[in-house]
Amino acid sequence: MFALSENDPLCACARQLNSTLESIFSQVRQLVDETIGIWERVLSEGRVPNVKDLALLRPAIDQQLLATGAFGCGGGVIIEPGSLSDQAMHLEWWYLADAGKTLPLRPNFDRRRENFYDYTAAPWFSRPRDSGNSSVEGPYVDLYGTNMYVLTFTMPIFVQGRFIGVAGLDLSLHNVERMLVRSLMRLEHEAVLVSADGRVIASNTANWMVGDLAPRLLDPSLSQGVRVVLAEPEGGWSLIRLPDLRKAAPV
Repeated sequence: MFALSENDPLCACARQLNSTLESIFSQVRQLVDETIGIWERVLSEGRVPNVKDLALLRPAIDQQLLATGAFGCGGGVIIEPGSLSDQAMHLEWWYLADAGKTLPLRPNFDRRRENFYDYTAAPWFSRPRDSGNSSVEGPYVDLYGTNMYVLTFTMPIFVQGRFIGVAGLDLSLHNVERMLVRSLMRLEHEAVLVSADGRVIASNTANWMVGDLAPRLLDPSLSQGVRVVLAEPEGGWSLIRLPDLRKAAPV
């Protein structure tokens, strides 16, 4: 793909998208900081944190969820197995219900049951754990929570050099997409926002549908079009401008 100058409209669009990503990660980072503060206080008391200690995160989780407006649908902290004194596995995760209320997510952690929820195998948990970096996963259908099409933003939590879990937010893809499309619609050419695994997140043309797999757009040997990798490296998102002009919507 060809390079482009800083004055190119694609750069302005990329800056807007970067700002959106940075804003979301800053909210997740606040949950990380709150968790570290609670964890270190408990350790200073000479004991290992428990589920009751993590319940103190509820106000911070509610604050971040409500701050996302219509975009957020779930958020909280998921703990590395064996890190708590009273539960092998635990997540302090809340989701937005009707009338702006938040309710706890209570999945099944009984390994003997068919619906056992092994969150350690989920990419939004395993990738931050293994890499030490933040992650954006999706779009995908949240089968264990809201059954909505979501994007999951997570960051690893380390206390005294030890990984103890991740903090994250689930955002409704439908609402996030509408916000992203507003930026893409300012471009004259067809443009697609693609995840690290080649899945379409948003586009300004009906030729590409959200959720479509389009890994060929990430092929560096593709000669037509211009690709900009967004500045938030953990997101792994690429903004791609295609050679065709965007067709105006029929009146």
